[in-house]
Amino acid sequence: MAAVSANQITLMQFAGNLIRSKASNVNLYANTLAFFDASTGYVVADDNGGANAFAGVVYQQCDNSAGSAGDKEVELYTEGVFRLTGSAFTQANNGDLMYAVDNYTIQASSSSATLVGRAVNFVSATQLDVKISV
Repeated sequence: MAAVSANQITLMQFAGNLIRSKASNVNLYANTLAFFDASTGYVVADDNGGANAFAGVVYQQCDNSAGSAGDKEVELYTEGVFRLTGSAFTQANNGDLMYAVDNYTIQASSSSATLVGRAVNFVSATQLDVKISV
């Protein structure tokens, strides 16, 4: 799936614990998923097929695409319940671990994906409320 390239509107039931971390030379969009690059440690928008650890949900857009890695810091939510998007969800997904396949899409399979949290509320076939865990 393709990553989103714009700020997103994400319903939050609870969001807390903001941290700051150095951004890679990328544009990190508000309310998208972010990851720690496994080789550099900077925050990126790519889960790298599951190789990069989940860093959190971007609080406000951080555009460091014209700078060098580490020039800017991004603020990230590291706890909370967020409405996330995917496909083929059912009520039975409540309680399941959820994994990111890009900076906006989740799935129930761990195959080539990064753990982001646990489904706590089925909304529709394309949306779940997920309690993130960093």
